[in-house]
Parts: sequence; C-alpha cells; structure tokens
Amino acid sequence: MTEFESSRLEEGHILAGFDCGKDSLNNWLQSDAHRVHAGSVARVQVWTPLGESKVCAYFAICPTEVVRAEDGVTGSFAGGYSRIPGFLIARLALDKSLIGQGYGEQLLLDALGIAVAAAEIGGGRLIVVDAIDDEAAEFYKRYDFVPVKKRERRLVMKVVTAAEALRN
Repeated sequence: MTEFESSRLEEGHILAGFDCGKDSLNNWLQSDAHRVHAGSVARVQVWTPLGESKVCAYFAICPTEVVRAEDGVTGSFAGGYSRIPGFLIARLALDKSLIGQGYGEQLLLDALGIAVAAAEIGGGRLIVVDAIDDEAAEFYKRYDFVPVKKRERRLVMKVVTAAEALRN
C-alpha cells in the first residue's frame, strides 16, 4: 500500500466525487461518516493518495456483540459463549477507479489490522461483516469469512484467524 495513506477521517478530507458503485455506501460517506465518527459510534478510516485529501476508499469499524442463538454461530466460533464480543466492519468501500487492482484486499487487510489491534486492547472474539449484497458476501468468503446460519449475508471471522493472516 505505497500509493495511499490510511488515516482517520478528518474535516479536511474531500468526500465529494467518491463513487464505489453503491449509492448507499456513497451517500453514507457524504452524509453520515463525519457525524458517526465524531460521535464515537464508529471509527471511520479513509485512504487518500499520498499528499492529497481526496478520499478514494474508506471503512468504518465499531464494537458489536453477536448472539449465538439469534445469528446461528457455530460452537467453534462462539467458544462456549452465548454472547460473543467483537468488531463490526460496518462499511468498506473502494472507489470504482481502483476496483480490480488488488486494492480491495489491501483495504480489507487494513480494516482487519485495526480490528485486531482493538481486540488486543479491549477484547473481542469475532470480526463481523454484514455484506451489502451477494457480490460483497462472495468477496468476504474469499478471505475466510464464514456465513452464520440465521442472518442473511452476515459473515464472521475469529480475531485469531485475522491476526494470523496479518502475520503472514
């Protein structure tokens, strides 16, 4: 990731013109990202070209809890707990100009790194994604996220699995 820098969302970042091809993700960045970040509801991380302020990718992460029975999480993921703490990658989007160049994987690795670091500080067993559509669900499956049984397009990964992947 030498062409971009990853940083927390700030007022000086330029959000206009960002287009990942999904209106809900584009609109969220434009209308909600600053409020959510400032309110500590989630942390929004953005990518910008080196030395520039125009956002070309972003993700949001927040704490979450998975209820084993409601989500249909397997025993190995639950670790014997009925309520499993973790981190939700609440949004993850890459500008259309960067799609197909391997940046989606790098953006996901960036998000996983932050989730793992947060879990090392505050605890947490799972990293959770709620894929926006089937295409996104397939993307996450390629990176070892596993669908839960009772919630459509919800996928999980153990924090230890992510930490191991980041070490490799």
